[in-house]
Amino acid sequence: MNIGKLLTLIGLALNTIASVIVLYPQINTKKNVDDDYILNMDKKGNYTQKKHLKDKKIGIAGFSLFALGFIIQIIGVLLG
Repeated sequence: MNIGKLLTLIGLALNTIASVIVLYPQINTKKNVDDDYILNMDKKGNYTQKKHLKDKKIGIAGFSLFALGFIIQIIGVLLG
């Protein structure tokens, strides 16, 4: 197996892992009381919840893996 095909497979594997990470908040059926904990509230009534911050971090991690996977795939195609 040449390096181009190997890099393409690694990129596809990273994209698969990233899709599971991005879907995790949606398929997580275990709900805790702490998930609705309000961290701060301003005078206009806007607030930030603990679960929103957790979902944001998971989304950033998933997107980063998607981007890395696509970059590796592009390099694999160029080398292959």
